Amino acid sequence: MRVSSQLAVIAMLGAAGYGGWYAYQGGYLAKAPVVGSYFAQPAAPAGGPGGGRGPSGPAMVEVDTVKTGRVVETRDAVGTVRAFESITVTAKVAGLITEIGFEEGQKVKAGDMLVQFDAAERRAEIEQAAAEANRAVALRNEVAIKLERAKALSRTGAGTSAQVEDLTAQMKSLEGSIASAEAQRRGAEARLEELTIRAPFAGRVGSRSVSLGAYVPPGTRITSLDDLSRIRLDFSVPENLLGRLKAGQTVNATSAAYPGRTFEGSVTMIDPRVEPTTRTVKLTAEFDNEDEALRPGMFLSVRLEVTTKDDAVVIPEEAIVSEGLRQIVYPVKDGKVERRVIRIGQRQSGRVEVVEGLQPGESIVVLGVQRVRPGAQVIARPVGSGTPAAQPAPAADRQQPSRSSLNLPQAIGSAVAAERP
Repeated sequence: MRVSSQLAVIAMLGAAGYGGWYAYQGGYLAKAPVVGSYFAQPAAPAGGPGGGRGPSGPAMVEVDTVKTGRVVETRDAVGTVRAFESITVTAKVAGLITEIGFEEGQKVKAGDMLVQFDAAERRAEIEQAAAEANRAVALRNEVAIKLERAKALSRTGAGTSAQVEDLTAQMKSLEGSIASAEAQRRGAEARLEELTIRAPFAGRVGSRSVSLGAYVPPGTRITSLDDLSRIRLDFSVPENLLGRLKAGQTVNATSAAYPGRTFEGSVTMIDPRVEPTTRTVKLTAEFDNEDEALRPGMFLSVRLEVTTKDDAVVIPEEAIVSEGLRQIVYPVKDGKVERRVIRIGQRQSGRVEVVEGLQPGESIVVLGVQRVRPGAQVIARPVGSGTPAAQPAPAADRQQPSRSSLNLPQAIGSAVAAERP
């Protein structure tokens, strides 16, 4: 086939296609008795099934009223548990263990005896010091009697002043001997007390490192003692929060060891120094731990409540449309939609704080934001009210359903598709 013939065929096909398109657009095909039954499309009733809209009807949307509520700004961190009070019990002096007064893991009270060393030598020192003090007291009493007699004789002229002075000097010497003996006795009693190790505070003892009858040198570990009635939790937050940190802020903590349980405490200490490597501030929180569920060394997930607003403006997350870095909502006023840029804050439990751009009491589109345009009319119903029943089709449309409505697939409305779970 020559090139001219091919061009002619192409021109004829193009003309036929354009003619068919023109006839379809003008409605001429719809008037044909047979062909029209395939191309005629019935008009969908406004507000029909699915909550959509007709060819020229307004979109149906669900709206909600802007409310105020409590919004808590939180920061997440991780922390490590330590006991409220914790010590390693060690021997202060060398000695032979003669008694152990605790069981491993036992709870003890403040002042309870933990370990007793052999104290026979210390008791002997106390008895010797007491005997020296008693002897010095007896001598002092004897010299005191002599001194009174010498003073009486001196007043009558039968005695001499030298004798009085000599007895007075002996009295002073014996007073010194008594004081020295008393000091030796108190020292011996203090050394005796060192041989008894007592709990300085109430708590729970750990494992035992010594045995009965063992000779231990000074500094030997005997056991550990932890006060677990309260615990401390150490964690760090970024330094940019430093200006909003204060003692008493609420801290909620969770542990993998106790799923579903939340421990609540409060900040008690803010470290005055910022860690130069990580640029973080160390905080310490205290928690009640009566059941001793939390143990020193545990790893906890921490949520710090930085600020709390009781009258914050909040809206559902579904009402917000993100356009780049901007957040858009669609308020509804007098049946018309507006487009408004807002600034958001915290997100909590499906609600978003609006810092700027909305006022309480305004109505905004929650479901159906994909179908609205600024200035467009909408049919608004409260969010969660359900889809209204479909309107019945006109009688003329029900008499002769077209073949297209019976045989051709119908498109699902965008409103229904967007709202389906």
